[in-house]
Parts: sequence; structure tokens; C-alpha cells
Amino acid sequence: MDDLLVVLGTFVFCVGSALIPVLHAEAYLVAATLIVPPELHWPLVVAAASGQMVGKVGMYLAGRGLLLLPGKRMADRIATATAKYREKGTLGSGLVFVSAAAGLPPFYIVSIAAGMLHFPLSRFVVLGFVGRAIRFAVAVFLPHLALG
Repeated sequence: MDDLLVVLGTFVFCVGSALIPVLHAEAYLVAATLIVPPELHWPLVVAAASGQMVGKVGMYLAGRGLLLLPGKRMADRIATATAKYREKGTLGSGLVFVSAAAGLPPFYIVSIAAGMLHFPLSRFVVLGFVGRAIRFAVAVFLPHLALG
């Protein structure tokens, strides 16, 4: 039962971290994987990537105008970023994947821009999940490789 709570807690934390940028999913995962048994490492990666994508779909829907974003400053930043993507044509699949995996440009902004630019939701979820899973697998397994 404790293992299930850890995995569910990871999912919930990562939903929150997708919406609130100061909650750092990678730091959480590094700390969590140092105290859980090795058989939980992959479930943590999947829970973290799934939680992040639930939150990022919320950001995508905010970009579509279905959810409200707090703060005028954030809305202005997103409008500026979206205008840049519109100038270049469309938001590409490669950009969504790289943003999800590497965090540059910030996946928070790309998620909202994807909604605003009507990037296909199913492609956004798949590319985002795979990118986030890669990113979180590095956060989970790299400390163990470094420690030997």
C-alpha cells in the first residue's frame, strides 16, 4: 500500500508542478528515488509524466480559451510567445517534443501556445508524454548512475 501511495503522490505532485512552475518535479523525483526501492523507479517516471501531462492539458485548454489564466502579466507573456509562433507558421511537433524533453523553450508556455494555435491535442499529449518521460527517466536514473 505504501508503494501505491508514493506513486499516487508523485502523480498528484506532478499535476501541481505542471500548473505551478515553482514546484520542481525533477527535484522531487531525485529525492523520491533515493528513498524508494528500485522497483518503483519506472512507476515513478510513468506517474510523473502522466501527472505532468494532465496539468499541461489544462494549460493547453487555457490556451484554447476554455480555462482562464491568472494574471495580466502571464497573459501578456503568452500572447507575445504565441505571436512569435504564428509568425513562423505553425507550432511544430519537434518543438513540442524538445520542449517537453529539454524544457527549452519552457513547456509551460509551449503548452498554452499549442492550445492557442490549435495544435492537435492527441499529438500534443503523445509528444509531451514521451518527452516528459525521457526527462523524468534521466532525473530518476542519473543520480543512481552517478552514485554507482
